[in-house]
Amino acid sequence: MTEKLNRFLQVPMGTETIYIEEAYRHRQADQELSYLFTSWGYLPVETPVFDFFDIYQDLIPVEKDIYRLIDREGDLLMLRSDITLFLAKQMGLSLKDQDLPARICYSGTILRHQNREDISKNEFFQTGVELIGKADLDADLEILILLHSTFQILEIVPVIHIGSQKLLNASVSVFDIRDRKKIMSMIKNRNFEDLKIKLKEKTDADRAGFLSDLFQFIGTIDELSSFILSGKSYLNKEETAALDELHFIMDSLNKLNIADSFVIDLSEVGYQPYYTGIVFQGYLNGVDSAVVSGGRYDDLLGKFGFETPSIGFSLLLRKIEDQLGNKFSLPEHEKVEGVNFIEALKKAEKIRKDGRIAIL
Repeated sequence: MTEKLNRFLQVPMGTETIYIEEAYRHRQADQELSYLFTSWGYLPVETPVFDFFDIYQDLIPVEKDIYRLIDREGDLLMLRSDITLFLAKQMGLSLKDQDLPARICYSGTILRHQNREDISKNEFFQTGVELIGKADLDADLEILILLHSTFQILEIVPVIHIGSQKLLNASVSVFDIRDRKKIMSMIKNRNFEDLKIKLKEKTDADRAGFLSDLFQFIGTIDELSSFILSGKSYLNKEETAALDELHFIMDSLNKLNIADSFVIDLSEVGYQPYYTGIVFQGYLNGVDSAVVSGGRYDDLLGKFGFETPSIGFSLLLRKIEDQLGNKFSLPEHEKVEGVNFIEALKKAEKIRKDGRIAIL
């Protein structure tokens, strides 16, 4: 076999094939989530696997992560790297005011080019929900509670870190777009000394120091309340409102006895440029990056012609399937025999009606 032919008989780097038991577990998990989302009133939407690149260019955080291609007419296309973006375009073009609120769910493969050191993970399976047309905190809570239910169904216990893009926007409104991106990068990379220096360009040293400490806060809502008391005079009206929203959300989650699954993390400022309100990511032991992310993006659909608020989350299902509960394992099967094929078939049908697997 020639070296060239041998190379073509392999799958491209970054893609994967799922076999038998693993494929069964994946499909069962996807179906369980579909049933869950539907029971909450979220109905499925299918998006195209590629679309015109130019319309999404300003909404992509890292352009080099996108797989691009040229169609026969010479237009530049992109493969689906985030279902949320493609879904926003579809909904923006099709929804009307009378359709709101709209509850949408989806699942499908996405492709993102990863770092050269991580070439094994370019293909992902994304599933999630979007609540379109509701701007209140009840909508934020609905999404967070549904996310908690999602992990209960999967029998997985992550920690969800909740931050606020609204808080960040209020704190950096005096900076231009270029400096805002630099500040966001400093927070994400936890370069808080550099952040303090940058903030001092537009405010006094005391407020800059307080904000730098604020954006590295991780803890409970009670701990956050105590921290804010020490520097409440440094907060403006918009910052206070954003923090009050977080307090309401965490207090509500506590009343539902699910707050232990969530933590306030003000260094979570969203990995997508279109977030406007709360943002969150979920982390799991043994997984090197967030397995779920989401937040509020009230301006995104407006870029496609339909101004309406939205919030949602997306889960990278394949990243967590090796930690799924036992109910997703391939069930044992029974080998059925009989005097002849017809007799064996009848026995097998009785077994299958009981929900078990029968093999002739």
